Amino acid sequence: MAFDPDDLHASFGHADEAHFAWQTTNPYIEEAERSLVQSAFFPLARRVLDVGCGEGATFFHLGAGEGAVGVELFEDKIRFARERLPACTFLVASGTDLPFEAGSFDQVIFRDVIHHMPEPEKALREARRVLAPGGRIDVLEPCRNNPLILAHALTNAVERGELRSSVGYLRGLLEAEFDVESVQKLQPFPIHRLVFHPSMGRPALAERPLVRSLVGAFERAAGLALPRAVWAYIHLRSRVRPV
Repeated sequence: MAFDPDDLHASFGHADEAHFAWQTTNPYIEEAERSLVQSAFFPLARRVLDVGCGEGATFFHLGAGEGAVGVELFEDKIRFARERLPACTFLVASGTDLPFEAGSFDQVIFRDVIHHMPEPEKALREARRVLAPGGRIDVLEPCRNNPLILAHALTNAVERGELRSSVGYLRGLLEAEFDVESVQKLQPFPIHRLVFHPSMGRPALAERPLVRSLVGAFERAAGLALPRAVWAYIHLRSRVRPV
C-alpha cells in the first residue's frame, strides 16, 4: 500500500481551525469525541506523549495539562495547539525519531495516526524506547470492517491505510514490542460523523435537541444490533514487556 508524503502534507499540513472547533464545540461531536478518547486513554498518566497530536483536540478532551507532550510533523498544527492548550507542550517531530531520552514517559498514545504511517513498526519501537519500565501504550484506530470506515478509506486516497486496520494487524504490530493487555471496540456506527459533518452534513443540526436525540437513539440501537467485529474504532492497551 503506497503512502505519499506529499498527499499527507496537502491534506494535513495546515492547522484546521474549523475542524478543531467542530470537534470541541459542536454539541454532539464534542460529547462523542470526549467519550471516545476518555474511554481509550483514561486513566491519564502524569507524563504522557501524544504521537501525531494534530491541533491538540485529544488533549483538550482529556483535560491534559502539565506533563502532557504532543508531537506532530507540521509546524502550523503545533503553533495552533500551543495557542489553544498553553498548559501542554507541543513539538515538531516525527514519531519515528522522537527527541526524548529513554524512559521519558509513562504513557504514549496514538490516535488515528498509525494508518497514515508507511512503517509504523519504527514508531512503535520509538514509543518503546521513550517509555519508562512498566509504561503503557494506547492505540486508537478506525476499524476497516465498519461500513463508514470502509467508505471513508475507499473515497479518500490519503486514508487508504484504513484498509489494513484490523484487530489482528494492530495486535501483531504491538506484540513485537509490548504485552497486549486488552482490546476493546468503540462507537458501533457513528452516523453523527455524517449527519453533522461540515461538508457532508449540517453541523447546525446538532443544535436541535430532537435531531441529537434521534441520532443518539440510532447509535444506541446500532450498539445492540451490530456485532462488535464491525464497530468503528479499535482500542488496544499494552505495556512495556519486562526484560
